Amino acid sequence: MIPNENHPGFSLASAQDAPRGPVLLMEKQTAHNQFHRNNPNNLTVLLRITTVQTLLNQGETAESWFDDNIQVITTTTVDDEILSELDWEKELELIQEFQPDFHIPCDYPVYETQEPEIRRHYLLKSLKGMIWMAGELYGSKTRIIPLIKGTTPEERNLCYKVFDHIGAEYCTFYGTQYFTANIGFNQLLDDLRTMVSEAPRLEIMLIGLQSPRRLRQLPPQIVASAGQRWIDEVQLREVPWNESARLYESMEREVNDALGQGQMPIMAWSTNEVTA
Repeated sequence: MIPNENHPGFSLASAQDAPRGPVLLMEKQTAHNQFHRNNPNNLTVLLRITTVQTLLNQGETAESWFDDNIQVITTTTVDDEILSELDWEKELELIQEFQPDFHIPCDYPVYETQEPEIRRHYLLKSLKGMIWMAGELYGSKTRIIPLIKGTTPEERNLCYKVFDHIGAEYCTFYGTQYFTANIGFNQLLDDLRTMVSEAPRLEIMLIGLQSPRRLRQLPPQIVASAGQRWIDEVQLREVPWNESARLYESMEREVNDALGQGQMPIMAWSTNEVTA
């Protein structure tokens, strides 16, 4: 779908204004609320679509719930059972009402254990939904951050072609399952190196890892890291909120220093980026 008179463009996150550094996965909890309210730091937070629904049910939006110094991202990377009940139209309605700064849309389950035709089916649905959502949100406040999905180079190639076609230069990769399913960091590192070798110009927000020691090993294309490690780092519920805000400053420095420190994979220098 090429922008034209009837379809002027897509609402996409650009590399210039997309999230960088630590991204705090938050829920509607008293301690989380106390931390982000009146926090002097500039924060970037990530909310699951289920949390968005909860806040909307209470009459809240991104603007009413968060202070002006907070960048808000919403995501559909939630349990498969919840995804099965969320169609594109309902998702769009929630996002238009909540008005986050960024949205990660139209996730579908794509696993290595699935048959290839099933994976391809869900991958194409995710990409088509992302294109549709980015078009529907064109001209609005909310910008789309596409998901990289696929367990084979051919499957990921579909993502790269679509991203190139619509002009996406910033995306996200969901890495939580590497730890919850005991796949491990080494495999995540290998997969990320492969991806940036396939598409070295893409910048990536990684969901599921915030350890500076691990982030230091990632390719420099990983520019943001989302997760809940921040809860331990700021000693949430253990110290006064203003002390948690001070501790966050140290965490932010460590994460920012770690991101971009890894080496570009050697194969990236000899691999042409896939384009449409």
